[in-house]
Amino acid sequence: MNEKKKRGITRRMAIMAIAALGVIGVSGPASADTFPNKPIRIVVPYAPGGFTDIVARLVGQKVSQQLGQPVIVENKAGASTMIGAKVVADSAPDGYTLLMAVTTTISTNPFLFKNLPYKPSDFAPVALAGLTPFVLAAHPTVKADTLAELIALGKSQPDTLNLATLGPGSSTHLVGELFNSLSGLKLNMVPYRGANLALTDLMAGHVQLYFDGIATAAPLFRSGKLKGIAITGDTRSEAAPDVPTFTELNMPGMQPVGSWYGLLAPAGTPQEVIKLLNQATNDALRDPEVSARIAQDGATAPTLSPAEFGELITAHTRTWKAIIEPLNINLDGR
Repeated sequence: MNEKKKRGITRRMAIMAIAALGVIGVSGPASADTFPNKPIRIVVPYAPGGFTDIVARLVGQKVSQQLGQPVIVENKAGASTMIGAKVVADSAPDGYTLLMAVTTTISTNPFLFKNLPYKPSDFAPVALAGLTPFVLAAHPTVKADTLAELIALGKSQPDTLNLATLGPGSSTHLVGELFNSLSGLKLNMVPYRGANLALTDLMAGHVQLYFDGIATAAPLFRSGKLKGIAITGDTRSEAAPDVPTFTELNMPGMQPVGSWYGLLAPAGTPQEVIKLLNQATNDALRDPEVSARIAQDGATAPTLSPAEFGELITAHTRTWKAIIEPLNINLDGR
């Protein structure tokens, strides 16, 4: 082989090596320097139109504007959020696939399903997107206007108060069980296939009580179709300022019960990418249009760091675990 041909082969090998390094650089882990350079996907584990979906689309639109890449919301509903959660758990940990998770996904499912198709450790917290309380709503014919009066009524007339729920293991059922434990009552749990059916029967007086979301309950309080007894959470809701918190009424054990919504990434996503997504999400939540829409549904959206959001998830999970485990609920095969 002559010298000229050797030099040509050496040059081609050098070019191939440089190209290979370039490919490795492109396909390697995402970093804040290059992220994002393609669309980001937010998986919503519910059908379109609900609060989780609305928040994902509001936040996604603002995050897209800040990061300069499209944010695509994809609905993967079913199996108590497990279908959507598994999609994200199985995705590459590069920041391009996120889950708009809810309390169910991490804080209750692990204690209700033995055959969960993912582990809570499969996810890394990115940013909180909203917190919503539960409000104890009563039919107007219930002869109690305060929490103390309701407890007294329930104790003086055992087995007469019925609480609508969305079935065993649902948040409405679990909150009711916690209330039973703290109040010393034994409300009769009446399961329904959907929130609309439960609310319809409550307004008709077929059941007397229901732990509802504040967004749907507040207008019914104002119209006199229902009355609010007490609300979970740290503070009263702007949507129903006349309804006191359980803590105000000397039942602080109900305070930490509520629903959280937030973005999770696959475990192993680079911290600098998570930090960038956290900042963009928090900036979105500070936007007046977004914050007003979230408040319209009776939710709050404090801006937290990824670590603070992780601590919130841990605290909520601890609360739900303490409620669920004594009930021995197993929803596998349901």
